[in-house]
Amino acid sequence: MTKGINLLMIPLFSSWLSTENYGLFDLIVTYISLLLPFITLSNSDAIFRFAVDEECKQKQKCYVSTGLLVNVVNFSLTCFILFVIYCFIDWKYILPFVALLFGEIFNNHLQGVTRAIKKLTIYSIGNVITTLSIALAVSILILYFHLGLEGILWGYAIGYFIGELFLIYTIKYWTYLDFHLINITTIKEMICYAYPLIPNNISWWIINVSDRVFINIFLGAVYNGIYAISNKIPNFCASVFNVFSISWQEAAIDVVNSKERYIYYNSIYNRTISTLISLCGGLLSINYFLFYYIFDKRYYEGILYSPILITSIIFSSLSQYFGGIQISLKRPKENGFTTIIGAVINVIIDILLINYIGIFAAALSTLLSNISICFLRYFRLKKEMTFKLQKIVYVYIIYYSYLFIMAYYWNNLALNCLNVIIAICFFFFINKNFIINIIKKLKIYNN
Repeated sequence: MTKGINLLMIPLFSSWLSTENYGLFDLIVTYISLLLPFITLSNSDAIFRFAVDEECKQKQKCYVSTGLLVNVVNFSLTCFILFVIYCFIDWKYILPFVALLFGEIFNNHLQGVTRAIKKLTIYSIGNVITTLSIALAVSILILYFHLGLEGILWGYAIGYFIGELFLIYTIKYWTYLDFHLINITTIKEMICYAYPLIPNNISWWIINVSDRVFINIFLGAVYNGIYAISNKIPNFCASVFNVFSISWQEAAIDVVNSKERYIYYNSIYNRTISTLISLCGGLLSINYFLFYYIFDKRYYEGILYSPILITSIIFSSLSQYFGGIQISLKRPKENGFTTIIGAVINVIIDILLINYIGIFAAALSTLLSNISICFLRYFRLKKEMTFKLQKIVYVYIIYYSYLFIMAYYWNNLALNCLNVIIAICFFFFINKNFIINIIKKLKIYNN
């Protein structure tokens, strides 16, 4: 629901802001996502990994309180640095920037706590409330107060604050805080676990969003706006998979000591690939309709880059699947190593090609870096466990290849409509068991 709302808001935001302002907004969000791992020291992941194993609430309080302290201290230092910079550069977006930064930091922290105490229903509802609040706040600030780019920044910040208030109240967050329990040993334990995740998170930032920086430098903010819209469609698919990824990390930890864990891992491996193909294939089939009928015509060029970026999501999601296994084995350094290699590949391709093939360089660098990470993690895990594709999955791969090629034949309306029908059929066939289970649960609920 959350990601569906985000997708519905894309055509509205893109029409309310100029191409340049939308590109600038995307760039600001990009810089915030870069600051997050430095400020939080990735302690949200540490809170989840350690507190999720703890039955003792006192130990959970210790991890949660330590994580909050780290965030508060580092955020305060960041604000001081930003204030010094503001004294030399009078940037009018400084206040909404800081508000949005705080919103994302605290939201990241609260989500880690909510997952650690296994309140996934509250976690999900909190995300929906946050998204709805963002949509409402942005709409009011832009349409009624005519604040433009500043309005969208404040709108996002307000949305995060409302979602955070919901999480604080529903999980009784204050009951997990006791600053007397904070000690140097816990701080070191959390940092030792999380510090390899910092270069890992920064490397993912380089892969996923640094392209915007290169586009802004070499091509300009207008092209950045086009690329941002191209990314919104694959990001929808990535966000849907992130729902699975959150549960997968917990499940991988739960079965890590089981004798049949490798059978379970291989089963999820095949299901993951099949589901990703059904989702991404569906997006490829409607790519033409989104850019031609829904998105503002100023962003139409994005139709060229979206299929490449959608395909990259398959490999980045598989990388997360393999990464979840590494996390269950308490080997975050493995994830960091492979992601750094992917980030280097991304930067090299961007620098070498962006002046020659423009935005295509950004899309290709994202795809190739994600492929590299996926296969590196696959081969490193293959030394100790077997991943075997089922025969039907090869059929799905051929189907996806067909839709990828067809995504560049957008002049034939009848063919595009046929491809949508094919994609719908494959989606229901691939996910039939999942859909049947949902229908059965709904019938039981209604009865």
